[in-house]
Amino acid sequence: MSEAKPFIYQSYQAFLEEKKLMGSRCTSCGALFLPPRPLCPKCGMGSMTWTEMRGEGKIEAFTVIYVPPTSMVGKCPYSVGIIKLNEGPALMARMLGGEELHVGDKVRADFQKEGEKTVLLFKSV
Repeated sequence: MSEAKPFIYQSYQAFLEEKKLMGSRCTSCGALFLPPRPLCPKCGMGSMTWTEMRGEGKIEAFTVIYVPPTSMVGKCPYSVGIIKLNEGPALMARMLGGEELHVGDKVRADFQKEGEKTVLLFKSV
């Protein structure tokens, strides 16, 4: 059961492997966070619960990377953006679509295998 998983990176990654975008919701104040965290930065309480998100939102900002870090050599150009999810949280993620993207575009989460792990990307809808 997902509720039993601790709020650590490995749990978040395990949900990505299941093609689920999971955040943490504070049971005290109701604040929602992505990436998930074990303590609520808003009220300081540690009573969090896993919450599945639809993975839909819009592009708030983005950039196209032409000179990559070592781990991304051979994948250029690629885009990274700030995505504001419909549920409220914003996160930074790689995006599919490159130079055809625009601020305000609606996007949806996409889960792709890269080597041994599943990564979260966003694509225009």
